[in-house]
Amino acid sequence: MLDKILDEKIYRILSNKVNFSKINEIRLREAKPVVIFFDGQANFLGENGIQLSSDRAIIASKNMIEDIIFKASEFSIYSVNEELKQGYLVLDGGERIGVCGTVVMENSKIKTITNFSSVNIRIPHEVRNCCLPVFKQLYDEQELKNVLIISSPGQGKTTFIRDFVNQLSLRNMSHNVLIIDERGEIAGKGNKLQVGKFCDVLSFTDKHNGFLQGIRAMNPHLIVTDELGDDNDFEAVKYASNCGVNILATIHADSVYQLKQKQNFNKIANIFERYVVLKKAGKPGVIEGVYNGNFEKIYAEGK
Repeated sequence: MLDKILDEKIYRILSNKVNFSKINEIRLREAKPVVIFFDGQANFLGENGIQLSSDRAIIASKNMIEDIIFKASEFSIYSVNEELKQGYLVLDGGERIGVCGTVVMENSKIKTITNFSSVNIRIPHEVRNCCLPVFKQLYDEQELKNVLIISSPGQGKTTFIRDFVNQLSLRNMSHNVLIIDERGEIAGKGNKLQVGKFCDVLSFTDKHNGFLQGIRAMNPHLIVTDELGDDNDFEAVKYASNCGVNILATIHADSVYQLKQKQNFNKIANIFERYVVLKKAGKPGVIEGVYNGNFEKIYAEGK
């Protein structure tokens, strides 16, 4: 998919000189060097591939940035404006394009974004078996736990939950799994990413409506969702728990301490039985530790 949206020169260098499987992000900022996050580390892109110095790095132009957005929208910005208002677009393979530019407001609401000045292309990777070191802590004797995955952005939360539902499938654990894929990143646009044979997917819906509709229509045993944020998300989790549905979700925080400081987190703290903390590492999905519902550490890396 990247070959259809990237500048031809940039794509040629990346495909010939760089191992795509280790690229986490591609960042283009108007009139600034192209930055490649490779194995979690920031590098610049030059004629011969990635380099540590910005000297003679490729400079992103406004046209490069606009072309990425226009191609990602299949040359119809209007058709993707609802996504664009949220600051991102999602490609078929689950790649997420963060967008910056001029925000146009109307009646105190975002109408659209114009005058694009930078893009950040986040590239999802399948990291098979990354959840296995703690699988038994999350799924004990055929019993699903309510699990919250914690990390700062870009450390593999989505990668982890995708692997977990795949592991359920590989073991023929035939729980009905409902993925509320609000941004199209878990299963990918058109459900093209591997999420196992027992999953149903509701894409591009907010969590409140997704949980209500999904529970009524699909009778899930487990709901999987990404990036809990506001009170509406917390209320959706409470609703599912009250209906007897298990939850596997993610949230931004760099530690359980920071998690507990989040406003209104106490509303759902008693729901989760396991907290998985991912560490800042060169690759996604690396586990720092697992905590029980009382925030006691029950698994540490390497043990």
